[in-house]
Amino acid sequence: MFEKIREAASLLEEFKHKEVLVVSHSDADGVCAAAILSKCLERRGIEHSVSFVEMPHPEFFEYLPGADLVILADVGSSLLGHLRRIFAGSRTVVLDHHEPDDGEDWSGLVHLNAHMLGIDGGIEVSGAGMAYLFASVSGVESADLSPLAIVGALGDAQDLWGELRGINKDIARVAAESGALRIDNDILLYGRHSRPIYRALAGFTDPFIPGVSGSPMGSLQLLRQLGIRIKEGDRLRRPVDLSAEEKSRLASEMMVRASLAAPRELVPHIARLVVGETFSIPSENDESGLKDASEFATCLNAVAKQDQPAIGLEVARGDRGGYYEQMKRLLARYRRKIAESVAFVEDLGVQAGPRGYLQFLDATGYVSERMIGTLTGMLLSLGLVDPYRPLVGAVERDGLVKVSARCSRLLALKNVNLAKAMREAGRRTGGDGGGHATAAGAQIDEKKLPEFIDILEENLLRQMT
Repeated sequence: MFEKIREAASLLEEFKHKEVLVVSHSDADGVCAAAILSKCLERRGIEHSVSFVEMPHPEFFEYLPGADLVILADVGSSLLGHLRRIFAGSRTVVLDHHEPDDGEDWSGLVHLNAHMLGIDGGIEVSGAGMAYLFASVSGVESADLSPLAIVGALGDAQDLWGELRGINKDIARVAAESGALRIDNDILLYGRHSRPIYRALAGFTDPFIPGVSGSPMGSLQLLRQLGIRIKEGDRLRRPVDLSAEEKSRLASEMMVRASLAAPRELVPHIARLVVGETFSIPSENDESGLKDASEFATCLNAVAKQDQPAIGLEVARGDRGGYYEQMKRLLARYRRKIAESVAFVEDLGVQAGPRGYLQFLDATGYVSERMIGTLTGMLLSLGLVDPYRPLVGAVERDGLVKVSARCSRLLALKNVNLAKAMREAGRRTGGDGGGHATAAGAQIDEKKLPEFIDILEENLLRQMT
């Protein structure tokens, strides 16, 4: 495996004084992949440009600039035919972890796909992880880039069961040994370093805890019942400030309460979603929003969904000045937009799918197509819909519909895989789809939406039988 990656990395010297283009997906994983490659090229003294594509669809590649060497990260394996036409005169390297489609290779292509290298790209390595493997054999220092590979993996939800596996685990170990990353076994609360404990607890939504998830007041009440102090002097305590004994008490109560609301067959698995591996970056400030790798990924996704992945790229490359300040402003605006959208769609309600299983929401006019995925996840997390049935949101624009689906991680134990279900439904209706087991998307013709929903629900029900 490493020999093939090393051969690809050896191409860099050949193109040192030529035009080099990095193309990556605009989500957190793709931005981290682009940042790793950009720093690698910079350290090799190779001038380059970076472009992002919103979705791995052919139309997003049509207007990319040409270059002598094109390196695609976190995209490409499903579009080989199109890439051959678009980059016909370029040497092309694809570093991807998504399942490859049948496509024709060509002499100018170096195709490094995780699945083709014997790695499960769904859970064992991300696009950023593939980029890190490339950088690690490129002849430059790369250990300090390893945390970005972990941020990318978390952005792609590859810690599904509270731990990293495969290549991801190997990269995390390298990062920890170099001092660039800290790994702890802890309660899986978002905002461990940056949020008051009651807010972090209210943000815990999978598995759903009635009266606590989405409720700061309910979280305060639970903490008081457990005798866990909210403040230390005048300072609000954060999850990382709790003692080991306090964390043990809180985790146990979270498991008990979540178990009371979860389907009986899923209860034995709840503990794995409450306590697990957490990853922090020691060099980052506690209040920055970047110290916890999961929060870092959220920040990158937020700017990307506002069509500003280049800002995320500069932050991932190390900027903590102007670009970082822009990112913070975009993150605040993003959260306001989502809160406003939730308020709007609460009155709409959701519909049941034609077979009565999935939940469906048409949010056209209430949220942009870039934010429908976040809104769908937010509605699940706030308990505004059934947390143990998939929720599908749709937004129409210019005759096309962007569809996003989300579900609890516990449903993966019932063999629910949204990516596979969305991909098949998309292709059968003339569109395309994909993503991850618990978060996926598709793009289809608006006239095909009813048929798409019917096929999607059929696929999901079949997965569980």
